[in-house]
Amino acid sequence: MSPRRVSRTADNGGNPAATTAYPPLPPDDDEVVVGDQVAAAAVPTPRPKRRRPAFGSYMDTALQRQFKARCVIDGIEMQDALAEAVTLWLTTRQAADRQASQLSG
Repeated sequence: MSPRRVSRTADNGGNPAATTAYPPLPPDDDEVVVGDQVAAAAVPTPRPKRRRPAFGSYMDTALQRQFKARCVIDGIEMQDALAEAVTLWLTTRQAADRQASQLSG
């Protein structure tokens, strides 16, 4: 029979040398927040979900990775960034169409 593998426990198997020293609590209890205040602060306020129709597309894997990463960095949902990108694309196309019609007219 093989020896039993040592597993990690809350007290590191009773090994006092392996315990972590925690910093002392602050002397003023004004800085200590407990109870409902902690629970309220820990729960983010949910944003209302907007119903949008499904939209599917294919794009280059590297471009998709960059897009996802930028959305995470900016803290926005991908659907919001995509809506902004499509709106900008449509706006620039419409402006180019107007300019072309003015030059030809």
